[in-house]
Amino acid sequence: MSLGVIAGLLLGFFCYLPAVILWQHYFDVPQPRVYPHGSFTSFGSDPPPVGYWVSWAGPAVVVVACGLMTVAWRPARQFALPLVCAFLPMAAMVAWFFISMELFFTAD
Repeated sequence: MSLGVIAGLLLGFFCYLPAVILWQHYFDVPQPRVYPHGSFTSFGSDPPPVGYWVSWAGPAVVVVACGLMTVAWRPARQFALPLVCAFLPMAAMVAWFFISMELFFTAD
């Protein structure tokens, strides 16, 4: 396993969520309300604000943009492309878990 893959997995697992939390804090992103049990398919008339979704996408876009900037330089490309390819699925899993907890977890 290459160093880029290991770094991407670690970056996605340990650094993505803190980056999102900092993004939400410093850009004053409004927190969405909790949706009722069983509403996984519809947010109804009150969806989460766009800034909330941007705060989850922003850190991932920054990592992908930094990875794409290295495509022209071969030594960096051999590290950065595996890093990005490992980071994205790990960050997606972290985002899926925490977004579902934030939006849909209610004590019964």
